[in-house]
Amino acid sequence: MNRRQAIIKANTLLAGVIIGSNQFVKGIGLPLLQLGKAEQRPDTYFLQNAVIRGLNAIAARLDPEQDFRPFFEIHCSPKPYLEHSIWDLGDMCARFTDAFILGREMTGFDGFKQEEHALSNLLRSCDPYANPFMAGRMLITYVDQYLDKPNDENKKYIDDLVGLISSKMTYEKDYAYYFRHPDGWKTVNDAVFGDFNPYPTFPIGGVILGLSRYTEVVDAPQSEDLLNKLCRFVLNVSGTFEADGRFLGHTHSGGILTAAAGIMRWAIRHHDHITVTQMKNVFDWTMKYSSSWGWVPDGLGPDNASCESCSITDAIHLGILIANHLDISYYGIIERFARNQLLENQFRNPEWMLPKTPFADKTKITKALNGSWASWSLPNSLDNSVSVEGCCLGNGIRGCFLVWEHIVSKQNDIVMVNMALSRNSPWVEVIGYQPYEGRVDIIIHDAPQLQIRIPEWVGEHELVVSTGGKEVNFTFLPNRYIELKGLKKGDCLRLDYPLRRKQAVGKGFR
Repeated sequence: MNRRQAIIKANTLLAGVIIGSNQFVKGIGLPLLQLGKAEQRPDTYFLQNAVIRGLNAIAARLDPEQDFRPFFEIHCSPKPYLEHSIWDLGDMCARFTDAFILGREMTGFDGFKQEEHALSNLLRSCDPYANPFMAGRMLITYVDQYLDKPNDENKKYIDDLVGLISSKMTYEKDYAYYFRHPDGWKTVNDAVFGDFNPYPTFPIGGVILGLSRYTEVVDAPQSEDLLNKLCRFVLNVSGTFEADGRFLGHTHSGGILTAAAGIMRWAIRHHDHITVTQMKNVFDWTMKYSSSWGWVPDGLGPDNASCESCSITDAIHLGILIANHLDISYYGIIERFARNQLLENQFRNPEWMLPKTPFADKTKITKALNGSWASWSLPNSLDNSVSVEGCCLGNGIRGCFLVWEHIVSKQNDIVMVNMALSRNSPWVEVIGYQPYEGRVDIIIHDAPQLQIRIPEWVGEHELVVSTGGKEVNFTFLPNRYIELKGLKKGDCLRLDYPLRRKQAVGKGFR
């Protein structure tokens, strides 16, 4: 049994059941005897439900008359319609194929196999350089296909694509690039907004991220050499980042934060502490232009920027790496971003965006919108109500997966609950009650020693931990985790703490 099969089995058998082909019920309505017969799991499996909505939206966004080619854009007004574009192929096919891989691992969802197979076939016929941005997105998906099924066929797709990418690069000294500006160009001085083509990371940010993940698991000298050269270019030549992490420009569409996440992974693996610190500073600098709850601008710099869901996912990716390797308190930031912006950036009742009068393909367009992620959100509004791009749908699912994957972790025989979001795992099931009440239930599967992160606003004496109605002792650690030992399979812990409401006020929003 491989990793994906084990996770799906754990999710399905321990916490959920699959009903029909398109509905996944994540343990809702199953009684918890340990909590009392009257109590049941709350409907707070937000990430899993968001992913299921997203996969349904992908299926509705495909064109069966063109071998399930995706529609890149949904135009909502004045007259709604679905539009094909060049981005349907190397970009949308890649992101949507990737979304099915990650979504199935996360939820056990088993629908739309025909659509997924068609997307994968289309992807393998795409030209990675129909637009150079697409090569990176295709590589990221090929790597996920290999990690899902590590066979020679999937490895060959990666190696062939890496060979093509290598042939498109220019090599100087110890670095490589797709294009570069004259010496002295810097994003902090020369950023352009409304056009992502001028950014040197635009054609290579996704390549760096894909290569960094591939070389973590495979001994691939050609990929390693190309990754080293691209990282050196971005860090030392491109003018993208200042030494202290400052930059300006398009965070996702310009490839900047995508590259930062890939470079961070590369630097961690090579124990390059200077670059690790620089990439942490990139994240912290991004936070200065973002909201405390997770609104991340794609155009970092101007006052009129909007938030592309892809940018939230890139920021979450980089933040998780910081939490894992540098500062565990950053999980608090990631949880806020997931709850308050990533999940809220998904359309769940899209009828308000569409005309009340009849229009062609109304059912298909409505289904394609329901579960999509916003492309142009402002701090106080979901989107511009004019159009929705498909890239954010694929990357919204990737963002949910990244958060879900790190809710629970295990290090040196210690199981750690890093975020109070509901999910099952081989070690514990976490059942979060926020935002309805300050409560987390944890069912023990295999976690004799457990550490749980406590929200930053909760004091040690405001927290109550109990099992079977009786309070239990815990150790409050300096990193704001509590520790409990001697836990047995079937034990159910309940954590209660106060919630705090915070109102954010800024320019043009409250």
